[in-house]
Amino acid sequence: MEGARTEPPLAGLSRAIRLCIGGNFLLRLGNSCTGVLMGLLLASLSRSGIDVPPIVFGLAAASFYLAELLGAPWFGALSDRKGRRLFLVIGPMFGLLAVQLIGWPSLALGFPLLLVPIAVGRLTEGLSTASTAPATLSFLSAATTSSTTMRGRVMAWYEMTTVVGIGGGYVLAGPLWDLLGHAAFLLVTAIYGLSLVAFAVMRDPHAGHALDRPHGSPWRVLRRRAVLRFAPAWLAVNTIVGAWSTHSSFQLVAGRHLDQYLSGGFSATMLGVGFGIFSAAFVIGIFFWGATLGMRRKTSTMLITMMGTYVVCGALLAINHLAQHGPGWRLVFTLCFALGVMVMSGFTPVALAHLADISEEIAEERGTVMGLYSVLFGLGQFLGAALGGPFAEFGSIDGLIALTLILATISVGTVLFLRREEARERGERGGLRGPAIADTSAV
Repeated sequence: MEGARTEPPLAGLSRAIRLCIGGNFLLRLGNSCTGVLMGLLLASLSRSGIDVPPIVFGLAAASFYLAELLGAPWFGALSDRKGRRLFLVIGPMFGLLAVQLIGWPSLALGFPLLLVPIAVGRLTEGLSTASTAPATLSFLSAATTSSTTMRGRVMAWYEMTTVVGIGGGYVLAGPLWDLLGHAAFLLVTAIYGLSLVAFAVMRDPHAGHALDRPHGSPWRVLRRRAVLRFAPAWLAVNTIVGAWSTHSSFQLVAGRHLDQYLSGGFSATMLGVGFGIFSAAFVIGIFFWGATLGMRRKTSTMLITMMGTYVVCGALLAINHLAQHGPGWRLVFTLCFALGVMVMSGFTPVALAHLADISEEIAEERGTVMGLYSVLFGLGQFLGAALGGPFAEFGSIDGLIALTLILATISVGTVLFLRREEARERGERGGLRGPAIADTSAV
């Protein structure tokens, strides 16, 4: 049995987990660097006198999330049938191709013709995460089935490396663009190459257990009641992330609303510093939430974290309109912003833990279920990129804050509904089976 394994297999499995998480980090770093470099490339065109509407930019960027959204369920289902390692290796290969399409045709093509390879490149890059994310989460979930403690730690590390990878791309891309220009895309190529090496040398101890799985549509998991009740909250949060990750770099560097402190006028290096503050606060928050995740109901954690989103919005609004009163105010509001980020960072780990619990109900289709992580993430990123365009067009940073408040309220409402439904179901189980039934919502 899995739980009866001795120390040596566990030690070998630990190495595979490290390689898997490391490959995920490098892949996310490459994705993020490419996205920011694309924004800086188009921003440089805008500052040179070529009009690049935010809506057009948003749609070009959204092709990444569209590919992730549509591809993840199918790649997840295929990994259930054919094994995970193949799809872990394919992901960085897509990334290597994508960065060439995005970075280099722009040297010879003018706007708007260069949007064609950029859109195709981002579409291809979206397939890189669509391929690797379900396989990675399926592997990590299967590798930690016998130990809930290990699972919690491994999933926390997965989320932290994902955030650090994405945040690291935002931190590095600006200085690299200032220093290297187009040559920065060469470094991203090397990052994808390292990710490919990590996945290629990784051994999957469960590779020999790939069985013939049902060949139905992978989208059928969306019909599960547990998924339908929770998906809107996670989707709203991912839409917030998508709006800011797509439009913030462009608005901070090339925004046109002079009455807003955060709209335009920032250098690429200053942009990197700002994203560094965000990423550091987010990772610190995840460490805290990872240590306290099992102390309260998941819905309680979700509600607390969403309160942090309102704090972040208030701090950004204050910086945007009061920062001109002096550096002291900027420091106070920046600290409030960092505190809010640390609070709201807990939503993603608890959401991932909730999805892992759902996957245990149909372990033979673990890759398909864990592919929902990419579906909700990709759909949220796509909607955020698309919806963020009009809000950024008319309101710049204020517009993005307004969109965030709307989506945060939707998420809070969904979690309150989920909390009520879970309480009702626990009451029904308690009435039927008595107090011996454990409350699994805090697992």
